[in-house]
Amino acid sequence: MGAPVEIRGLSYAYGSGDLARPVLREVGLAVGPGEIVLLTGPSGSGKTTLLTLIGALRAMQAGSCRVLGQELAGAKEAQRVLLRRRIGFIFQQHNLLGFLTARQNVAMALELDPGTDEAGRLARAGRMLEAVGLGDRTESKPAQLSGGQRQRVAVARALAGDPGLILADEPTAALDRQSGGEVVRLLRELAKQRGVPILLVTHDPRILDIADRIVAMEDGRILPTEKAEPAPAA
Repeated sequence: MGAPVEIRGLSYAYGSGDLARPVLREVGLAVGPGEIVLLTGPSGSGKTTLLTLIGALRAMQAGSCRVLGQELAGAKEAQRVLLRRRIGFIFQQHNLLGFLTARQNVAMALELDPGTDEAGRLARAGRMLEAVGLGDRTESKPAQLSGGQRQRVAVARALAGDPGLILADEPTAALDRQSGGEVVRLLRELAKQRGVPILLVTHDPRILDIADRIVAMEDGRILPTEKAEPAPAA
């Protein structure tokens, strides 16, 4: 079986014809099982666009992008929807629903699973919150949680469906140093324990030491790979 993410010759542009603006140019990338890969580079270098293509949130234009065994070149929307259900997404803004408890927010990620009833979803959500250190805050609403705690709930939600891949876009940007460090350490531990690869877009130099590999982008291209130093033991 191939790598969870295999990309070859991927190009993408916004607009069309004379107004087309290329944002990705002949990108090639592979992410292995349990590997944590950070995408870095200046704003406008194509990092988030690449993440959305890997996450099947956009339709492919050129090249090959195989994610969890599914080729996205030429994939129909229904195929992309099914793939998205196998991916955990974490964004800069936690996007929690304020009128739901932490447990209910996490359980929402399981509502499309026909084999799990509401009691089962809530029980699993509780276990995921325990795994991220919030076992005592399951009934708290987002307004009662700190920024770091809210992002931990978002991590639990992303992991609730046992995803084969986690995609994270600036997950520490809105957090202070301590909270951001806690979130990335949590992601590293869970990636290694579960063998789930993580592709993480970041401008945050504080979290580079969690990476197995750092991939720098500039002008829509991937620069020569920089080997990360081994991450310290948790």
